Amino acid sequence: MPVVIEDLVPPDHKVRAIWALTGRLDLSRFLDRIVSTEGEVGRMVWNPRLLVSIWIYAYSEQVSSARQIQRMMDYEPGFLWLAALGVVNHHSLSDFRVNYQAELDGLFAELLAVLEEAGFITLETVMQDGTKVRAQAGVDTFRRAKTLAERLQQARQFLAGMGDPREPAPEANARREAARKRSAREGVERLEQALEELEQVRAAKKTEEEKREARVSLTEPEARIMQHGDHALAPSYNVQISTDAEKKAVVGVHLTQCSSDSGALMPAVAVIEENLGRCPEQMVADGGYTNQANIEATAARNIDLIGSLGDQEKRRAAALKAAGIDPAFGAHLFILQENGSLRCAAGKALRYVRQSRKRERVYHQYQAQGSDCQQCRFQPHCCPKSPEKARTVSVLVSEPESVAAFRLKMEGAEAKQIYKRRGEVAEFPNLWIKSKLGLRKFRLRGIVKAGIEALWACLTYNAMQLIRLEKAREAGLPAAA
Repeated sequence: MPVVIEDLVPPDHKVRAIWALTGRLDLSRFLDRIVSTEGEVGRMVWNPRLLVSIWIYAYSEQVSSARQIQRMMDYEPGFLWLAALGVVNHHSLSDFRVNYQAELDGLFAELLAVLEEAGFITLETVMQDGTKVRAQAGVDTFRRAKTLAERLQQARQFLAGMGDPREPAPEANARREAARKRSAREGVERLEQALEELEQVRAAKKTEEEKREARVSLTEPEARIMQHGDHALAPSYNVQISTDAEKKAVVGVHLTQCSSDSGALMPAVAVIEENLGRCPEQMVADGGYTNQANIEATAARNIDLIGSLGDQEKRRAAALKAAGIDPAFGAHLFILQENGSLRCAAGKALRYVRQSRKRERVYHQYQAQGSDCQQCRFQPHCCPKSPEKARTVSVLVSEPESVAAFRLKMEGAEAKQIYKRRGEVAEFPNLWIKSKLGLRKFRLRGIVKAGIEALWACLTYNAMQLIRLEKAREAGLPAAA
């Protein structure tokens, strides 16, 4: 049956806009990888512009499987139009997605330059946020050191029993034997990597019991168990996304293996600088990033950091709950006396015992007499978990100047107004990428390949944002951020 390719999709279909956008970008870096040898028969090479367009369109349709794309190219109008009724096999699609990381980084930076030239990126204010995305590994693949060592020994013995990999296999089974040996060799390498990752996990543990119980995945050693917003625990990576506040374009993305965001702020600044050639003027982040190290590091780079030091009342309440102390007996309710002691609710004195430091904050510690607490009617409410049955109270005396100045700045109306926008801007790309693109679980294994997949998702997000913003501008409509 004759098919008019141009009639497959309407004029305003997004696949046409994606194709037009990729035509504006310099894809020569992808062409540099295509080589030929004189005198030898070559294979057909797909145009990188087509492959980039296919992947952007696929992610925009919540399709991240190369095999699924190949199947859809037989019937889905957008893919039919892009490939002019041709079919790109899944091997070519998969290899293109993961084998061009440096070129993809350059393409992402180039698209940011287009957004910046159009006035959609200013770097005046950048909002930082992290989101957990599940890894391919399952929870049941995590094992302790003993099991890993046993599996590694078995894998090495199996590989040794297959003979020298350099010896040619019989012609009839050459490809099959080569695949088996490659699979066995990769299994050994993966288990060796798992033991290396386990040492890193154990080094971060505090107690010997925690070190003994540490585990990593057999199939994806780089994945870490993280808690998600629905309180589920799953092997995941922490995707750090930096969003320009002007029109919510993503200006940087990188992955970490840590569920905490505290150490991810300055690496995010480095990624932004690499992509756009300069640092943001202002970074806005939540309490997970706001610590003394980040306050001082951003100040050294002349970056205005806006963030939350956390709700002091909530922190106190959480600490009291963990200690089993009734909120009516919180440390901030103890009264400092002229003689330098504290007075509790029962009228007893807590004497000063020592000075302590925690992250350059200075605390004075006071302790009650054990006999006073043991006979006190308030003991079940005041110090129920204390092994000495005596209450100890820590009072903050001083904190670093940088933190004190930051706290003072955040009490101002202007800083509060800026921080108020953080959730609206920073969490929008996270929601869009998970809901619109369907990236709730990585299809690729390992932090490097998962990072490539996250970059494809953010590239798609920015491409769709640019298309939308330019259409609104052409129509003379106000383009909401």
